[in-house]
Amino acid sequence: MANIIKMTRNEKLDKILLFLIAVDIKELNNENINRQITMEFINEALNELGLIEWEMKSLKDELINENLVTENTEGLRITQKGKKFITRERGFRHLEKITQQEELILEKTIEKFKYDKFAFWFSILAILISLISLILK
Repeated sequence: MANIIKMTRNEKLDKILLFLIAVDIKELNNENINRQITMEFINEALNELGLIEWEMKSLKDELINENLVTENTEGLRITQKGKKFITRERGFRHLEKITQQEELILEKTIEKFKYDKFAFWFSILAILISLISLILK
């Protein structure tokens, strides 16, 4: 574990799903999978994950709870929902990116509204001053 790259939780979840898709492809090609696919095995195979025991359990539980992965006698397997999520919806990192973009849009919209509100009241004040100056002449 000398050069483990720091990864976010979402990156780790995506890598696990991609690994399970690779296992699924091997099974579809009738290639023999001679090991039970566990989180420990995935962690060994993808040593850049650098997972510790509690993290393996946490990630596995999240994937199972989201119905992206199932666990049976052969170990972990990706579900149809998991395949669709990682291929079509582009996984957790993409969701994170979308969320960040939505937050930025909301922030900019609120900021713009503050300036628009200021401009509105400033123009009302300008109209009132011009009306008062017309009346006083």
